Formats: sequence, C-alpha cells, structure tokens
Amino acid sequence: MRRNRAVSTTLSYTLSLAIASILVSGLLIAGGNFVENRQEQVIRDELEVIGQQVAADIARIDRLVVAADNDPTARLNHTFPARVSGTGYRVSIDAAADELTLESTSPEVSVTVSLKTRTDLGDSTADGGVITVFYDDQLEVQDG
Repeated sequence: MRRNRAVSTTLSYTLSLAIASILVSGLLIAGGNFVENRQEQVIRDELEVIGQQVAADIARIDRLVVAADNDPTARLNHTFPARVSGTGYRVSIDAAADELTLESTSPEVSVTVSLKTRTDLGDSTADGGVITVFYDDQLEVQDG
C-alpha cells in the first residue's frame, strides 16, 4: 500500500504543477494582450488631442491669412511631445481630402482629423515635437 500512496503523491504533485503552469501561461497571454490593446488606445487618445491642437493652429493661420490684405505669410510654432506613449509619430496634411493624419510608428496607430480652411492646403509632413504651421501660397506643416 505504501507503494501506491507514493505514486499517488508524486502524480498529484506533477499534475498540480502542470495545471498551475497552464493557468499562469494563460494569465500571462491574456494580460499581455490587454496591455497591448490598452497601449494602442492610449496612443490613439494622445494622437487625437495633438491632432485637434494642430488643426486649431491651422485654423488660426487660415484666419490670419484671410484677414490679411496682400500676399500674406504666416508662421506658428507649437511644441508638442516628441513621443506618445514611448513611440514616435508623424503629422501629415492630405490636401486632396482636407484631412490631417497622425500616425504612430510602433505600434501602428492612425488618427484622422478633418480640416476646414478657406485657403489652399499643401501636402506636407512633420515629425512629433516642435511643429510649424505656415502659409506661403498654401497652408503646410513642417518640423520646427
């Protein structure tokens, strides 16, 4: 009888370790996906805020240019975070679609903000950090 009891204890211990390992692995996988999804949402939220601020800067320059008399030029520098949630990003104006697009690098998250201007937009891009919105025949963004 002792022999069966020893086998039973060893088998029970081995099965307990196997079940615990499976449960811990499952929790780690589920937790990793949760953290990744949460990071993407935080990046999206930050890009939306920055996008709204850049769109407001574009609207401000647009109003100045419309109010000007002859051959105006305008420039506005605005400092934004160089990185959002640990990743770099790029701001782009799509003149054909009247949109401002912000894209992070890793993970890839994209946010689009509509633009309404009375002056012409020019296709242009700028990296995060200091972004310059300027008008010289058309509204554009560039690295500050």
